Amino acid sequence: MFPGLGGATQPAAAGGAAAAEPAPAKDGDNLINLCDILDKPMCYARNENKSYPLGNLFIGDSRLGMQSDADEQLIIHLTFQEFVKVS
Repeated sequence: MFPGLGGATQPAAAGGAAAAEPAPAKDGDNLINLCDILDKPMCYARNENKSYPLGNLFIGDSRLGMQSDADEQLIIHLTFQEFVKVS
C-alpha cells in the first residue's frame, strides 16, 4: 500500500525487473512548516483556556499562544491532509 512505510509493496514491473522505489527521506535534514497541510477545522484542544485558544497558533503573532485551562498539560488533536511523520 505505502512502500517504505511497512505497507504492501507494488508488484514487479512486466519483464521481471523490479520497479525502482524512491529512497526514503532523510530524517532531521530539513524543518518543514506543517501549517499548510493541517486540516485546521478538524484540529482541536480538549482543555484549552478560552482566552488562549488553539487558533492563536495560526495567527502569526509570536506573542499569542495557547494555554491550558487547568494545569500545564494540553491535549491537542492535529489532523493533516496527507501523511506526515512528526518526530
